Amino acid sequence: MSVHLIAILGCVLLVTVVVLLSSSLKKVASTEFGVQYDVFSKRLADTPKRGGLHLGPPFFRFIKVPSTFITINIPDATCVSKDGLRIVFAVTFQYQIPEDWVVPAVKKYRNYEKWEKVVHAAGNSAVQHTCSEFNISNFQNQRGVIQNRMEENLHLKLEGKDGDGHSGVYTRAVSLQLRELTLPVDYNTAVIERQEAAELVALAKNQRSQETTKANTNLLSAREEANKITDKAVNDASIVLAKAKLKAEEILFSFEKDAKIIRSVKDALSLTNEGVLAYLANNLMGEAKNLKVSVGEPASFSWSDEL
Repeated sequence: MSVHLIAILGCVLLVTVVVLLSSSLKKVASTEFGVQYDVFSKRLADTPKRGGLHLGPPFFRFIKVPSTFITINIPDATCVSKDGLRIVFAVTFQYQIPEDWVVPAVKKYRNYEKWEKVVHAAGNSAVQHTCSEFNISNFQNQRGVIQNRMEENLHLKLEGKDGDGHSGVYTRAVSLQLRELTLPVDYNTAVIERQEAAELVALAKNQRSQETTKANTNLLSAREEANKITDKAVNDASIVLAKAKLKAEEILFSFEKDAKIIRSVKDALSLTNEGVLAYLANNLMGEAKNLKVSVGEPASFSWSDEL
């Protein structure tokens, strides 16, 4: 064998070694996990590699996935509320791939690009499912509650019901932010009209309360005035009755006194009833001045015969 041929074979061998060596070394970035895949034997490694330079079978390759937090934005999407109204929303959520879930995820989804689409769809599904749990009115006054519920559903969709990734998409949910929430225009109009109606009702109730207070005040004033009038009438009646009673007692006393005098005169003079009458008539005519009496004929106006 000639020296020239030996040199050629040596060069070929060197090139082969260099090619094999270079094809057997692959680098994984510090922000990635890499799963080694032998393209000839179609075998996938059991564990992922972290950042650094790694040796493997010739011409192998790494199926790489991020090891850091990953953010997904869902802008200007729509969902349907429990009562059937469509809502526009924008959501951002973060997730991370646990190291021990990388290999099962690669086996199931082959590469990160396909797997990322599944994560995006699962996140959107979590939001859609949450929307269907609330009525449209809840989106106006329970935004924080709805965001928390979206995050709970995101954990369920990405991690699975047991939290082991197997029934999910082999992804760990980190957080979720509900960035925008736009209610239907018709609903906003209805809410404004309802608020205006509520304000009118409140105003009417206030006016009614004022009028009721005013009426009650007038009623109390009228009752007080009526009580004053009643008290005055009762008092005046009591005075009149008292005066009448005193007058009656005075007249009765006078009559009793006169009756005693008449009886004493009757007994003293031994007069009959007719004689008493004649005595009283004569006294009356004697005491009365300018007394004029008209009597018909024949008439007797003197009781002197009875005396």
